[in-house]
Amino acid sequence: MAKTYDWIKAHRDYPHDEWCLIWPFSRDPRVGRGQMGDEEDQWAHRVMCREVHGPAPSPKHQTAHSCGNGHLGCVNPRHLSWKTNSENQLERYRVHGRGNPNANGNKSQFTPEQIAKMCSQYGEFTQTKLAEMYGCSLGTIQYYLKYRDARGYAGKIKHWSPLDDDTLKDLFQRGWKHKDIATVLDRSIAGVQMRAKRLGLASLTNGESSG
Repeated sequence: MAKTYDWIKAHRDYPHDEWCLIWPFSRDPRVGRGQMGDEEDQWAHRVMCREVHGPAPSPKHQTAHSCGNGHLGCVNPRHLSWKTNSENQLERYRVHGRGNPNANGNKSQFTPEQIAKMCSQYGEFTQTKLAEMYGCSLGTIQYYLKYRDARGYAGKIKHWSPLDDDTLKDLFQRGWKHKDIATVLDRSIAGVQMRAKRLGLASLTNGESSG
């Protein structure tokens, strides 16, 4: 561990914007990120971001890559920043052309048969490849492969958190369509519409169908 931390400190002033700085040690084979330990908070790009930009503003903040090459192990401090989920997704859509909000990436759009097939294909394909194949985010794949059943979420109501509400307000004010907001928040379109009305926002359905 000391060796990897020493490497981080030695490269915290990496001067090149135009090139990625690739992590030379262990990388997670599922997602391509550099590893410094078993916990998510020990991913190399997150440690580098903390070293250069200070602690994350909140536990919910993600380490975003302006280069879009986090899956290739980039830890260039000039490419890293703390972003909320909505900010990170917005950058993915508008800058990197990934996570197309019109793709079938919403968890609610997968049938039980698709989910079973997805799980059976893990091992033959990496999680990143499965996300590409099914047109969804890496988080969606991870949800079905591990978190959904392991954490007992299957069949439970997904309550709205203050962070969800803030993201909904933020994206609505940015002029996002309700189907795109539903993708980012991992909600149904109808659920987004109902929550928006409950929060006193203008209707999200003007000029759009709910499907």
